[in-house]
Amino acid sequence: MREAVDSWSVRLAARVYRLCIFALPGPLYDGFGQDMQDDFRAIARDAHDRRGGVAVLSALLRAVLDLFGRSLGERLQLSDVAAAKLPLGERMQLLFQELRQAGRSIMKRPGFSFVAVLTLALGIGANVAIFAVVNAVLIRPLPYSESERMVWIQHHAPGLSLPDLESGVGTVMLFQKFARSYSSMAAVVDAASNLTGTAEPARVQVLRVTPALFDVMRLKPIMGRRLTEADEVRGAPDVALLTYRGWQNHFGGSPSVLGQVVRLNDRPTTMVGVLPKEFQHPDWENELVVPMHFDPNEGFGAFGIGHIARLAPGATIETAQAEATRLISRLPELYPDITPEFLKKAGWSVSVSSFRDRLVGDAKTALWVVLGTVGFLLLVACASVANLFLVRAEGRQREIAVRFALGATGPRVAATFLSESMLLGISGGFWGLVLAYWSVRALVAASPPQLPRLSEINVDLRVALFAIGIGAVAGLVFGLMPLPMHLRRSLHGLVRAGRGFVGGRERNHVRKSLIVAQIALAVVLVTGSGLMLRSFANLRAVDPGIRTDGVLTLGISLGDEVSKPVAAARYQQIVDELNALPGVQHAAATNALPLNSSGINGGSFRIQSKPREEGALPPVAMYAIITDDYLPSIGTRLVQGRAIERADHEQNRAVALVNQTFARLHLGGNAVGERLAFGEDSLTWIEVVGVVEDVRTFGLSEDVRALAYLPMTTHVPGARIGIMTAVIRTTGDPAALIGAARAAVKRAAPAAPITSARTMQQVMDRSLADTAFTMTIILIAALVALLLGAIGLYGVIGYVVSQRTQEIGVRIALGAIPAQVRTLVLRQGLVLAAGGVAIGLVAAVSLSRVLESLLFQVETRDPLVFALVPLTMLSVTALASYLPARRASNVSPLQALRSE
Repeated sequence: MREAVDSWSVRLAARVYRLCIFALPGPLYDGFGQDMQDDFRAIARDAHDRRGGVAVLSALLRAVLDLFGRSLGERLQLSDVAAAKLPLGERMQLLFQELRQAGRSIMKRPGFSFVAVLTLALGIGANVAIFAVVNAVLIRPLPYSESERMVWIQHHAPGLSLPDLESGVGTVMLFQKFARSYSSMAAVVDAASNLTGTAEPARVQVLRVTPALFDVMRLKPIMGRRLTEADEVRGAPDVALLTYRGWQNHFGGSPSVLGQVVRLNDRPTTMVGVLPKEFQHPDWENELVVPMHFDPNEGFGAFGIGHIARLAPGATIETAQAEATRLISRLPELYPDITPEFLKKAGWSVSVSSFRDRLVGDAKTALWVVLGTVGFLLLVACASVANLFLVRAEGRQREIAVRFALGATGPRVAATFLSESMLLGISGGFWGLVLAYWSVRALVAASPPQLPRLSEINVDLRVALFAIGIGAVAGLVFGLMPLPMHLRRSLHGLVRAGRGFVGGRERNHVRKSLIVAQIALAVVLVTGSGLMLRSFANLRAVDPGIRTDGVLTLGISLGDEVSKPVAAARYQQIVDELNALPGVQHAAATNALPLNSSGINGGSFRIQSKPREEGALPPVAMYAIITDDYLPSIGTRLVQGRAIERADHEQNRAVALVNQTFARLHLGGNAVGERLAFGEDSLTWIEVVGVVEDVRTFGLSEDVRALAYLPMTTHVPGARIGIMTAVIRTTGDPAALIGAARAAVKRAAPAAPITSARTMQQVMDRSLADTAFTMTIILIAALVALLLGAIGLYGVIGYVVSQRTQEIGVRIALGAIPAQVRTLVLRQGLVLAAGGVAIGLVAAVSLSRVLESLLFQVETRDPLVFALVPLTMLSVTALASYLPARRASNVSPLQALRSE
């Protein structure tokens, strides 16, 4: 009576458990099977009452694992005592005999073996390829001594709209003076400089560091010397170390590079050392390391300094975090302008994290999700091969019966199955490794450029052992599947086997259970891919505030040593040359491209008409430098007022444009005519002359922030124009203009390095690269799982139809019409599919939360996805069931008689 009021999840779990319980040996099933089912139903009810359907799924998984563990234990009690007493040599000979026999058996059935190995190779290859990425990025230690003791120190001020903030001079000095949790501590700043004096002028990535970095990383040059404290003193001769990449790119790996003098930002700089290949902080693009010069007496501000340290002996990240929190509360003691009230309102805090986590960043979650996804695909592949093994094992009943009749023991028969399955599994692992080797190369080529440690991704010994290991485990799993059914040695079973009997309700239950599991796993993957597809579609639908068609971008560097007026005049000359090119509609320059925050800066500002109340937090905004014609070049609309004009920078006018978000948040919507001053001590008031529509400067998934646009000569803290990006709108293919645009830049500035040439569409594609990469992997895994599930269902239904040929023929002979037979067979397939879909949806609801941080404007329980997935799965499985159903409806009574 109770079953009528049980929830659907309890009833479904009870049915799945009832199917799995057939794995028990006959005597155990006959004596305790019903009691075990009743006990599980009670456990499932209790789990549902406590936590709902997810708890029922968890209880089912635990119960099934326990069930198979007990079943295997009971089977192993059939061990061959006589064999155990044999000498070691004879036992090894017995083992080799089994392996030879297994090899011959596999070769006799090449079709079966090929399909099994191919299916496993697909599942294992996908897992190994993704594991190679995870191994390089997340598992393999950094190439520094005791790298797990290296930490990164970062600040947070959400009250100032700065959720993540690098350290400043003041906070670095505070930690160096008072912190006791670190044995060494260094400051680093990633920058770019013009390199001349080599074969070709170039814009290179430069890492400015304090000499303590070599102690933090325990880093020794492979040539020359390290930086010393004497190098960081202002006025000391400029020196630099080359990274391995910089050494190869600009000096051809020549050992005579030591002592060579080049010009870095037009300053003579001596090469004093070369760093090892392993040094790639923060990424492989850095080519030079130079000493950092900063004033220890500088005030609290000047943020943007990376802060890296090595934990002292006995210290942990937790103790370092506690100490850092205490130190931050002492800032008012060192800087009277910083009050406790200010820190509280700003939400000021500090975090200490492992250096590896800092390098990995947001890629960590995505990579684990992708690895879990292909892990599900491997389970689907194993279920498919297990089904193949079951069908093949049923065709060997006569052979097994004869072996038992001749005195074979259970373990000897089990060894036969396991030897074959292990050989197939290891073969699948080997070919999976081969497939993974080529897949890794494709993954590296397709991976987003911002993926950390990209150059370290390869197939090493750990990855190879992983491939062979999961192949062996997979072989063990599907090799064990037929054993519970074929090790029952009753005389009745032997007689029936001897007559060629290959059916059995129990075996059908196991095959159907595997199909249900395959479909459930496929549902989880298809749901995940559906959510990622929705997320990607939403991201693509976001209005970036620009038109990307027909736009070419060209990075140009005059260097930071050139004065602003001179640099502004030179950039204007470059823009004029570009405007004169055939097919160019508009040309302009900026230091911060849309969808790419590199080069943009920001800080606090004051509004002349709205004096700030004492104790109130200052408003914060970002600012970018632009030339005239910038708005039509990127396709952004002027909403109010006028645009930046050429005369604004030529006559050094203090004017600015602001975006709509700036006008709404800080100026009450009436922006034109307001006057702003960037920086707390600035005496320069800048007049707002226009309002432009919002542009997604920080990426499509990031919120629009308050942003001001300034002429090139306007003086604002941090607003440099050492490197600018030309933005060229053309009437044709922008990529076809690259050669002419480069030549135009060289005419106006022969010594200026051109750092990059990309279309604006490529810039947008790069901003979508992370999401596209994750979505593609999950989608491919889902499609393969769906295909394997459909093929598995087709095989099982087709096998069941062949077993029921006589019954179907009798039905037709008694008057059943073909449509009724088709319905009978279709119903079998749809019942299995419905069970798999139901279990899969329950699992998907729980597991979809893992994707939450990767989704954009999509709920983890998106109604559209959770409505379409069941329809898709049922449609595919209905098609897979229809073909056997159609064949069944064409069975004639004469065929049925011949089948006996």
